[in-house]
Amino acid sequence: MNDVVGCRAVVAVQGLALGETLARRLEHLGAKVARLPSGDDWNSPMDAAVRDLGGLDLVVHAAAPAVATRSAEIDALSLTQWQQATSHALYSTLRCLQAARRGLRAGGGTIVVLGPTAALVGAPGLVPLVTLAEAQRTLVKSAARQWGVHGIRLHWLGLAALQYSEALSEARIPPVPELGPPPPALGRVPDVQTDAAELIALLAGSGARGLTGATINLDGGDWMVP
Repeated sequence: MNDVVGCRAVVAVQGLALGETLARRLEHLGAKVARLPSGDDWNSPMDAAVRDLGGLDLVVHAAAPAVATRSAEIDALSLTQWQQATSHALYSTLRCLQAARRGLRAGGGTIVVLGPTAALVGAPGLVPLVTLAEAQRTLVKSAARQWGVHGIRLHWLGLAALQYSEALSEARIPPVPELGPPPPALGRVPDVQTDAAELIALLAGSGARGLTGATINLDGGDWMVP
């Protein structure tokens, strides 16, 4: 974890409670962290954070509005509900990545976007959230290809449903089909405060300099999908 000591990090999370948890843990690991307020326009807050930090090495981002984490039947969704749950948040992610790109322009760095692992397998009643998360993941992969030449690495980090948002406690997350609903392979669900933050620190370090565009499931081995 020595690679994160002195790391200049921005945590830009919209609509989810996990941002502050990650920020505090990254600070505990030795990073200098700026927290960005939620918003569709990240440019001014990102520029101010970069000035205050004296540069930028790491950006951690997640965006999902409350309407996206509430279960709803597909045929009951209105156009307005769909746009609120998907396109608005995806645009926010795009704007955040664009702002991060400017901040990382000088020396490269790492961007980690978080989403729910259920996006990889689908979940009844959560079509907007799954669609949003998969769109964010695709955006990460495309940006990783385009910005790799500049030394900028991007990853999508999947979290178990309740680690991503406690609002998903009533959601119908499908069980592992072959095994039913046992504990994950590791016997526990990884924690945001420790496991997720420390993995982000690892991705930001020099030991991960050969890795970009990765989809990483941090769910304890529940869904073992590529």
